[in-house]
This record gives sequence, structure tokens and C-alpha cells, in this order.
Amino acid sequence: MMRFFRSKKTIAKKQADSVHKVLAQTPLLIAEKTYNTSHPDYDAHATRYYPGRIFNGDLPSKNMLYQSLLPMTKKEGDRLFIPDPSWKPILEQMLEEVKNTPHSAQVFERKKFIENYVIQLNKQYKAHYVPGWVSLEDALFLYWLVRTLKPKTIVQTGVCNGLSSAFMMLALAKNGAEGRLHVIDLPNIFNPKDAHWTVKNQVYGVMIPEGKSSGWIVPDAYHNRFDVQLGDAKQLLPPLVDRLDSIDMFYHDSDHSYNHMLFEFNEIQRKLTPGGLVVADDISWNASLWDFADARHVPAYNYKGTVGVAFF
Repeated sequence: MMRFFRSKKTIAKKQADSVHKVLAQTPLLIAEKTYNTSHPDYDAHATRYYPGRIFNGDLPSKNMLYQSLLPMTKKEGDRLFIPDPSWKPILEQMLEEVKNTPHSAQVFERKKFIENYVIQLNKQYKAHYVPGWVSLEDALFLYWLVRTLKPKTIVQTGVCNGLSSAFMMLALAKNGAEGRLHVIDLPNIFNPKDAHWTVKNQVYGVMIPEGKSSGWIVPDAYHNRFDVQLGDAKQLLPPLVDRLDSIDMFYHDSDHSYNHMLFEFNEIQRKLTPGGLVVADDISWNASLWDFADARHVPAYNYKGTVGVAFF
């Protein structure tokens, strides 16, 4: 089963390598305390980027999901971490469950459509178009988080095509009839008539196919539990938090600058329930989530160097 995650070098992998080479030539500092991970001078210590590490593992925590991770942890000196192989059986189990969840086939069909769409655009315009989504392993981790936590209210910023949203919605559906996902996104929709979208060698890191919109991968059957707001999270997140009675889980995948991520985390915490989660993607860019967890005196976990979780 795990060869599913270890396929040989595909077109997608070659594309990723090509994008990496282009980004390596751009500045190291993207924004304040926010770093270009492809730059040759990138320093993991500056972002506290330690895959597998559990931060603040010495602090007491009653968080149910954090407690479920403890049997997987190993100790190295005074540091706690979870070895990657520990996730193998969990991810395999989640993948089988996802495949047997109603309407999941629609997610994989739409994912394949975008993959082919991107390949054709790359060939046609000699540029680098990226769907702007998480890997399958990360999507399955998000699915596991939702299945384990069983949240009633999830808030997400940054959706793009919606692969992460789709897997969280599938988990909510598996959990039962309750549970809603509220998302905010500023969509970047490909437009062949706009010269901005067809610059040779340009890297378009977030791209939605022409005629589609944010979160369109989410199965149609679950749209009654999937609330989408289009716009800037700086303006839309505070009033959304005001309207909600409580929030059980937050997933950040919008503007990855240090200051913006802290802004979102602080907004969400106003309504975050005891036992809730603050989750963030692309945690290699900056140390905002770890600094946030330190300030709130809660443990946090770096999943495979891609997704971070703070446990409240």
C-alpha cells in the first residue's frame, strides 16, 4: 500500500523540481520573519522547522487528540518526536475509509481533472502552474484529525481548489449528520485572456481552472454543510468569528506571512473551544505556530514538516 506514497518520479515531481529551481533564485526573505524555503540560504533554525517534533511536550494537556498521539512518541534527550513510520498504518486505514465514503469518487475525479489541466497549461504557456493544494498524505492527516476530534465547527482560510476542504468534509460526513466547514478564500482563477496568467517561466503557485471557483472539488452532496466566503481573510475572518458561537478546529492555508498567521490564530482563539485545534499548512515558512503555542502554553506538533497542530 505504501508504494502509493512512494511512486517513481512522475510529471508532477518533475514539475515540482522545476518550480523549486525557479524559486531558489528569488529572495530569501518573503516577508517579516517569513522565508523562502527553496532559497539555498534557507535556515531551518530560523523557522524552528523540525519535522516530527513535539513542542512543549513537558506541559500538561487534556486535549483528547494530543493524548491519542502520546503512545506514538519517542524521546531523544529532552525532545519528543513521532517517527514517520508510525503514520504508515494510520494513513493506509484512512485512505481505505475515504475511498468507501459516499461521494469520495467525485473528489478523486476532480483532482485528476486539475492534474491534467495543469499539465496542458504548462505545455501550452511554458510556465509553472500549481493547483495550490496539500499532498495526499497531508489530506489524509487532516481527515484523521477530523475523524478523531469529531468537531462540530471547522473554520478554514485559504481554499483554492479545495482538496483539503474536500477531505475534511468527507470526514465530517463520516462522523455523522452534524458538523459544518466555514471557509474563506481569495480565488486566483486562470484567465487565458489576461496576460498576467501566461508569462513564460512564471510560477503560479495557486491556480483554479477557468470556470471554477474556490472549493469546487468538495462533493456537491455536501455543499449544504460547506459555507464559502470569497474575499480577504483580513476583512472576513473577524466578523465570521463574531458570528460563530464556538470553533472546534481551525485550519490555516492562506497568506503564509508570519504576522498574518499570528493574526488569524489570535482571532480564532477568541472562540476556540477547550480541546480544540489550531492547524496550519506550510509551516516551514515561519515559526508563527510554534511561537503562538509557546505564548499560550500548549503543546504543538510538526507533522512530517508540512502541517502543524497546536492543542488547546
